[in-house]
Amino acid sequence: MSAFTYTPYAWLDDFRRDFNRFVNAGAEQQSWSPAVDLAEDEGGYFITVDLPGVNPDDVEITTHAQQLTVKGKRDWDDGERTSLSNERWRGDFVRRFTLPKIADVDSIEAKYNNGVLAIHLPKSKDAEPRRIAINVH
Repeated sequence: MSAFTYTPYAWLDDFRRDFNRFVNAGAEQQSWSPAVDLAEDEGGYFITVDLPGVNPDDVEITTHAQQLTVKGKRDWDDGERTSLSNERWRGDFVRRFTLPKIADVDSIEAKYNNGVLAIHLPKSKDAEPRRIAINVH
């Protein structure tokens, strides 16, 4: 007898995945999308990505034309077991973020700890307000 887990809203995740596959047909494929938190303080922006079970060597972070891309894959081998239920996503993922013009893309830092990727995008020093002197003649 197999166990059945009731997940009343799992169909939403399936619908989102299938809809994204339909919309992005011909584009770079993905099979799941990790959860992300975005935050800001006076010094910069913070992107936190949940990547449990993802090897950091399988994650790539790139910037191009004011866009930050985080992509990678999560995979595992079930061995000879027969899968009865799968609630954990596996396969390729891609997340893209439009960067504010005041982000200093040359100083981006990324850390990976316990399945959480933390990206810090400092604000450019040019973004700080400065007072303009008025010359009197």
